[in-house]
Amino acid sequence: MQVSLNWLNELVDLSDLDVKQIAHELTMSGLEVEEIEEVKPKFTNIITAKIEKIDNHPNSDHLHLVTVNTGSGLKTVVCGAQNIEVGQVIPYASVGSKVLDRKTGEQFELTPAVIRGVESQGMLCSDDELGVADRNYQEEDGILILNRIFPNVGLGLDVENVLGFEKDYILHTAPTANRGDEVSVIGIARELSALFNRTMTTPLPNPLPQGARENIPFEVEIKDMDVCKYYSIGLLKDIVIKPSPDWMQKRLISSGVRAINNVVDITNYVMLEYGTPLHAFDFDKLNGYLCVRRAQEGETLVTLDEVERKLTHDTVVIATKEKPVCLGGVFGGANSEIDENTKNIALEAAYFTPQSNRKSSRSVGYKSDACARYERGVDIEAVKPGLLRAVELLEKYADAKFEGMVETGSNKLDPIEITIRYPQVKRLLGCDIDPAKCLAILEKLGFKILGKNEIACKVLVPSFRAGDVTRECDLIEEIARINGYDKITPTLPARPGTAEISHAERVIARVRDIMSGEGLNEIQTSSLIGEPLLKQFNVNYNKEKAVCVQNPASEDYTMLRQTLMASVLQCLKYNYDNGQKDFWAYEIGRSYVKVSEPDEKYSGVKETQILAGVITGNIQNSIWQETGEVDFYTVKGIVDKILEDFGLTRRIKFELLADSSLAETHIIMHPYKSAVLTLLGKKPEIVGYYGEIHPELKNKMKLNQNAYVFKLDLDLFINAVNPGVPKFKKLPQYPEVQRDLAVIVPAKTTWDELAKIVKKGIDNKVFTGCSVFDVYQGEHVQEGFKSVAFRIKMQDENATMTDEAIEAQMANLRSTLKKAIPELSFRE
Repeated sequence: MQVSLNWLNELVDLSDLDVKQIAHELTMSGLEVEEIEEVKPKFTNIITAKIEKIDNHPNSDHLHLVTVNTGSGLKTVVCGAQNIEVGQVIPYASVGSKVLDRKTGEQFELTPAVIRGVESQGMLCSDDELGVADRNYQEEDGILILNRIFPNVGLGLDVENVLGFEKDYILHTAPTANRGDEVSVIGIARELSALFNRTMTTPLPNPLPQGARENIPFEVEIKDMDVCKYYSIGLLKDIVIKPSPDWMQKRLISSGVRAINNVVDITNYVMLEYGTPLHAFDFDKLNGYLCVRRAQEGETLVTLDEVERKLTHDTVVIATKEKPVCLGGVFGGANSEIDENTKNIALEAAYFTPQSNRKSSRSVGYKSDACARYERGVDIEAVKPGLLRAVELLEKYADAKFEGMVETGSNKLDPIEITIRYPQVKRLLGCDIDPAKCLAILEKLGFKILGKNEIACKVLVPSFRAGDVTRECDLIEEIARINGYDKITPTLPARPGTAEISHAERVIARVRDIMSGEGLNEIQTSSLIGEPLLKQFNVNYNKEKAVCVQNPASEDYTMLRQTLMASVLQCLKYNYDNGQKDFWAYEIGRSYVKVSEPDEKYSGVKETQILAGVITGNIQNSIWQETGEVDFYTVKGIVDKILEDFGLTRRIKFELLADSSLAETHIIMHPYKSAVLTLLGKKPEIVGYYGEIHPELKNKMKLNQNAYVFKLDLDLFINAVNPGVPKFKKLPQYPEVQRDLAVIVPAKTTWDELAKIVKKGIDNKVFTGCSVFDVYQGEHVQEGFKSVAFRIKMQDENATMTDEAIEAQMANLRSTLKKAIPELSFRE
């Protein structure tokens, strides 16, 4: 926003302050001043002169020889303007004067000139050449006729003084998005009043005139209350359309607003002054009714710039019973505009909600000065005073007769009362500020003190700050920025803090190390996914629990993923199709499931950190030797490595996928070549699964080799892993002994069952573990049975184990196995 320092000076006395100091204090308080522009004429040495005689140029049909009286003599000027007449007082530039080039806008200095054989002793100036075209002094092109604007103007006077150029500075400010009150002269003056502790004079409008009817024969209605909270119309009759007063034009121009006529200029002036946008309709074009509503799809409106705009449901319109006549809070319509024949106007003042106004302006691709204010939040309690202020000016400068006003909705807010504690000011800011000064700052900013004592006070938030001051810390921030951030003494923390890695980060980092050690590469895929990808890889999802994107860019990105499996399988498919047959990869990411409706404290979405991986091809990617392909035990070994590293092996129960509760939902997995992992505890929970992909999916992906996947819930792992410090264990002094044993057992016997029997058959003091290394079914093994070979590890901490001791342990193991599984037999 551009604001005149002279205008501000009328509200707050700043005459003794340097403009740079004012700009600095405003910037430090949060209202950035981007530029300071000095107001001065763009011409030099121009005086008033009177046209005494006009003769035709002897060598040109369109040029004239104009004799002008400068008050101190006569000069002859060659001029081609067509609007000059004898007796006019015009701006005269002599040799050495500086004016603007009409084509380029650049300033240049007049030099002696001979035009078509005749010497020209200077030039007569237009408003373009003086740089005052934006003041709209006259409608026609040509020389500026000064005695039309100033009937009693004398000769030989400095045009700079005649046109009323005052010494002024323009502050180019950049209000933040949450400070709608700072997009007005009154709002900036209020800031300066607090910053420099000066008294402020607020231009209050006159109350409703005596005799004016408050109920006029006009109806207003708000059909969609979510887009507009308050709407009012003031009726003014017998308007005289004419230029606005010179002082108002200057203030508008200094604020970057073009002067048009008195009615439009007054609405713009009040918008700049109060921050309240207004709009004037031709009353006789409205048929006594206006409503605020959302536009219907397909409706159109030709706006004031003569562009036909297509409206959508997001567009807010002001409409008669038949058609829209205005884009509410954005732009006026051509079918209700003020023109030279207008006699009666309906003056609109309203409060459009920031969200609806932003969507409305974007829906038609147009953003106005009014939008900039509504989007930041207009002071709803200043809307009616703004209307009355405009009425006051229209009565004075447009000869209007105010008939009354009609309004609907509410222009009052629920009061916001906040208690501020003085000790809390010191705690948050780290410095002492006298309570009396705190109260003085708040009062200067427009806050009302409702009550106070030695330790606290209660404050009423003004309506123009209701959008961004809602808590005690907001009030303390106001005190800090006005008192000065530079007055807060820098202090170091009492103790330097040391960055610590959380337990969860340590677990995730260790998982990455394990994956890297096992030969898997990490991949990163998008959290957004679509139904086509899920269907491509036979991945089920719960539509009711899906977190969907409201406006997806395509059908491939319509929701947040509930599983990572489709993403890793897509990477496998892409690499396989591009010739990469050996693909080992994993991803650590999040899944998203909607579990409840969102509220202020909880999004309603459960996010779970997941480890998902896929392997296919050779165990080692070697060009020097033949290597075996991955199988079920390869992926089992990867998962077992993680379980063993985190000490969770004994807490995990393995279950065939076909026998688990996941069988129906996990159709991507082979039901009889996949395992489900359950974390045991007070409340057992499924922590993951691993295994071969389903043959149907394998054929669908056109793979000619087996592929295996695994998934682990890392959040459950993090909670299950003991974050304590590892305990020291003395290294053994005596060697470990290993013995292999092969047994034939019923095919349905699991290794988990065998391992528990082995643990019982060996003395706990010497047993250190066992592992299976071969499973065989086929020739030489009875149908319905299988051969399982496993290795037992034993170690005595106090002595080397003798053959006799080892054989005694193995004999006890054989006896225990035979008792537990009567059908069992031993292989030699």
